[in-house]
Amino acid sequence: MERINAFLSLGLPEIAALFAPFETSLTVLGVTPLSESMGNSGYAVETDAGKFFLKIYSNATDGTEAASYAYWRDRLRVPQLFYHDGSKSAFPYAYTIAEWVPGVPLVRFVREQGKFPPELARQAGWMCGLLHTRQYPHDALLDERLNAAGDLPRWREKLTVLLNGRPGSRLKAKTVEALRAFVRDNPALLDRLEERSVFCHGDFSSANLMCADGELTLIDFEWAYAGSPYTDIGHFFRRRDDDAAALPDSGVYDAFADGYNAASDVPLPAGWLALARLCDVSALLCLLNYEHAPVAWVPDIERDILRTVCGFS
Repeated sequence: MERINAFLSLGLPEIAALFAPFETSLTVLGVTPLSESMGNSGYAVETDAGKFFLKIYSNATDGTEAASYAYWRDRLRVPQLFYHDGSKSAFPYAYTIAEWVPGVPLVRFVREQGKFPPELARQAGWMCGLLHTRQYPHDALLDERLNAAGDLPRWREKLTVLLNGRPGSRLKAKTVEALRAFVRDNPALLDRLEERSVFCHGDFSSANLMCADGELTLIDFEWAYAGSPYTDIGHFFRRRDDDAAALPDSGVYDAFADGYNAASDVPLPAGWLALARLCDVSALLCLLNYEHAPVAWVPDIERDILRTVCGFS
């Protein structure tokens, strides 16, 4: 996976110093870098008291993630957060120490199995539906108490800004025009995307669901915000050639919807998957808004955008 921010390499003594405020009597025995994330830096840390996960934040997203773990801890399966230091006083980056979650990412499990078990799709749908029971009056960034802390533009407004900015400049002119025409010609459809604002995980993907013994644990809440419920669903079922999202069939989609509807206050409507994929277009464009976004991303994102828009023709 291409990274957006450089991985922060630390040695055992430096990591031991980060653990000292958490537990002075603890001895760090070994560390393993975990560089799968696109943005932050992570380490598996072995100690005389067990194994932990150390996360070092490249962006100011630690407060929202810490608050999310605290809020959802008693409601669904998420890691326990043991320590959070966002002060950047003794160390130039915010960091957290959390319990080590056993298992493998759902994406890897599905790849190895060569199929997407419907029961896991149902669990993922239930988690997603439960997240969306926390509602907000409008789309917004969230503060460290998960309250709305700054208005965000509606989907169509956000799309216009992205098309007028760096993402639009990286797409072919015909793709930009196709998107502009779609927005102009489908106001009622876009109204459906913007009907509700709920707690969104922000990166609800099979890479952030850990699978062990048939149970899923949801991790990485750093991008949580208030937005359309279709955002998380679109991300989960984002089309990829080499990913769990390439394997689902109608049984998997039905199982996800069953799980979602069992937890959510508002059941998914007919055509929910197409709406979710449409909502994901803005998230795809956001990936191209990073200054150092890999050039190799562009054709795949462009293909997915056109396929989604053409699907409503």
